[in-house]
Amino acid sequence: MRISAAIFDLDGTLANTALIHKEAWEIGLKKLGIVTNVKIEYLLGRKTSDIAKLLAGERWKELVEVKNKEYLHLVETKAEATKCAKEVTSYLIQKFVKIAVVTSSNRISATKVLSKIGVNYDVLVTSDDVMKGKPDPEPIVTALNSLGVMPHESIGVGDTEVDVEAYYNSRLSRIFLVKSGVPFSEEKVRSKNAIIIDSLCELFELIS
Repeated sequence: MRISAAIFDLDGTLANTALIHKEAWEIGLKKLGIVTNVKIEYLLGRKTSDIAKLLAGERWKELVEVKNKEYLHLVETKAEATKCAKEVTSYLIQKFVKIAVVTSSNRISATKVLSKIGVNYDVLVTSDDVMKGKPDPEPIVTALNSLGVMPHESIGVGDTEVDVEAYYNSRLSRIFLVKSGVPFSEEKVRSKNAIIIDSLCELFELIS
């Protein structure tokens, strides 16, 4: 497989933080006394503001503020790199493959996590950098433009249906979904030509 760039999601893909986000949302809802029947795990991967609006309605800004504070606190003790994340990114860098991290988290949260897990990258695109978040292709296109590469010479790696759809809409050459504990429809993912892998270790084997 010859590629010029790799686009990685952050939470649940490079870091074990997808379910930490879920925990922070739950704490925020409880602190604000907001009751919802919406299942948070099915919203993961979307922009913070979009999730908050679905969970809290008119009180979404309150929820964002509390959730973000709780998340940063949880990251300090719980955030870790996923298995083989460092190996995969290091290998790609050695092969002169450009790396972009594209996340629905804000820049403060994303940089804190990336600093904690010690993964190197060339470009970081966060929810603060775009008008529309995943599954819209805007964040991916922004990353490709920053890297100076074309979609057909790039791969995308994520852990949610939202990631897969964003990569598919951006016409990346190959898409990988790594299992992280976030629920997804195998049928829907495969319909977008995504390859399902158990961990980034499997991706490491495929690209090396």
